Amino acid sequence: MHKPPPILKPSTVRAVTADAGPSPGGPATHWHCPRRADYGLQLWPDGAVVYDEASGDIHALSPIAGEVLHHLLTVPQSCAESLARTLLGEPPALEDVCSVDRMLRAFESLGFIEPCGA
Repeated sequence: MHKPPPILKPSTVRAVTADAGPSPGGPATHWHCPRRADYGLQLWPDGAVVYDEASGDIHALSPIAGEVLHHLLTVPQSCAESLARTLLGEPPALEDVCSVDRMLRAFESLGFIEPCGA
């Protein structure tokens, strides 16, 4: 799919939180970020912003979503359970894994990440 050059597409701002995205369908799915060089991520204690250099889009993220994306940008691949474990520093509850999975699916819908092997 051909995307128009960033200059022809107005920037948009979208918010991503831990509650964003569809219901989980497979927390064991492994994800990766094939365009990691295209993203500029800025983290703050009360949230984060990611700039997609390829599209010109700016996305507002919750603090947790920012931490998850930061992790995804620094590792070759990860899954909802390992990300939840990293965030919590202990084995996560099922609801924590499901929350991270919803966030990952929101990231997928924004084009930040894709399932490994896709």
